[in-house]
Amino acid sequence: MTDYDADAKDLRAMFGKPIRPTIPIALSEVAMRAQELAGKLSISGVQPKLSVRLDGERLVTVEREGQFILKPQNQQFSEMPQNEYLCMQMARRFGLNIAPCLLLELADGSPAYLVKRFDRFKKGRRIEKLACEDMQQILGGPDKYAGSHEQIAKVIQEHCRFAPLELQRLFEVTIFNFAIGNGDAHRKNFSLLTREDGNVALSPVYDLVSSRLVIPEETVELALTVNGKRKRLDRGDFLAFADHLAIAPNYAQAKLVDLLGHAGRFEQMIAESALSAPLRDRLAEILAGRLNRLR
Repeated sequence: MTDYDADAKDLRAMFGKPIRPTIPIALSEVAMRAQELAGKLSISGVQPKLSVRLDGERLVTVEREGQFILKPQNQQFSEMPQNEYLCMQMARRFGLNIAPCLLLELADGSPAYLVKRFDRFKKGRRIEKLACEDMQQILGGPDKYAGSHEQIAKVIQEHCRFAPLELQRLFEVTIFNFAIGNGDAHRKNFSLLTREDGNVALSPVYDLVSSRLVIPEETVELALTVNGKRKRLDRGDFLAFADHLAIAPNYAQAKLVDLLGHAGRFEQMIAESALSAPLRDRLAEILAGRLNRLR
């Protein structure tokens, strides 16, 4: 199975039925379409993104009640759809709760990443919205790269009913981000979602990319500090972070062992991915180097 394939279960998770919809828009049209909708969408970020919804067996752009976010190729950073889709699938393999996603093709054959909005649900014919706030909204301030993972943990402790479980999830996504070379997981990449039953919890994981893969000169290893550090991180820093979260040492050690145990499967997923050969080789190198520092 290639990155462009998906089984019926994944398609049902995305669309409610086992279809692979078409996208009647070419890459050359995306920037113009995004500009037309500028100021009308709540999706932030530097790369053009479109809000889309399912219309029959097509995905069409919408101003409101979007069900999905479409991210095409990025002119500044190469192969971002392939990068993000692969990292999300590796995260799922590790056991993280990810937002449902697919790698599709636009009308001109160029790749695009599609992710389902976890803050939306269908009620009858309407698309209803769940309350969702990212950590930048909660913590405030002008800089989404400011602060620490420990600050995020404090927010979780204050707002989540089952905080110990959510803190474990925070630990798991943090060590995974380090492993894949994601130095761009800033405050807006962590959100609290109020579910239909009123329970507040960390949202499914989203926006996972290997930023080191596309920015080789990147100087930080994590966007937010862990144990007071953004770089030169090692196993001891993550165990200290787990201790700060009041996570049992045996649990933290077991999750690190679990992550290291996925090395072979991750390497296979990279080798079979839609990334170009040079980027596959580079990502495998990044992963191996980071995992060695967690041993």
